[in-house]
Amino acid sequence: MKRFLPLLLLPLLGAASGPAQQDSTTVRALTLRINGQAVATDTSSSRFFLSDSRTLRLNIIRADDPDGEGLTILIDRFPIQAGTYSFQEILSGRNRDASYRFGNTAAYSKSCPDNPGSVTITAVNGEKHWLAGSYRCTVCESGRGGKRFTMEGTFRYPVEKE
Repeated sequence: MKRFLPLLLLPLLGAASGPAQQDSTTVRALTLRINGQAVATDTSSSRFFLSDSRTLRLNIIRADDPDGEGLTILIDRFPIQAGTYSFQEILSGRNRDASYRFGNTAAYSKSCPDNPGSVTITAVNGEKHWLAGSYRCTVCESGRGGKRFTMEGTFRYPVEKE
């Protein structure tokens, strides 16, 4: 019987690997690092929205605070194409900023005297409604002696209509 055991397990292994073989466009991949430290994300609570006015909103929620606000990045007048969208373009009349809330911590990109940040879109799939790319931003707690946080990560994520 021991000789046939591997043959009996083969169908079970095939069934177990089924979900891993899903269409790669349906996979939600989302990472977050705060000051270089990896933080687990909640991929069921995190959302990417695109409004009728073409404002893209990335809402990245921490796994340890699924009901919290997490990190929100706004890109106004998003052209729905690959490219890099920098926060320094706020002067051009486009609203591109970031905010972060976790527990008692509230931090904003506009609270930093120097707030470099960008979202880089590397792939757009209009039929499947997803984006892939990376983000990096600096947010600061408002008030005297506020902490500065550098937040960065990658994504391959579905986009919903807002």
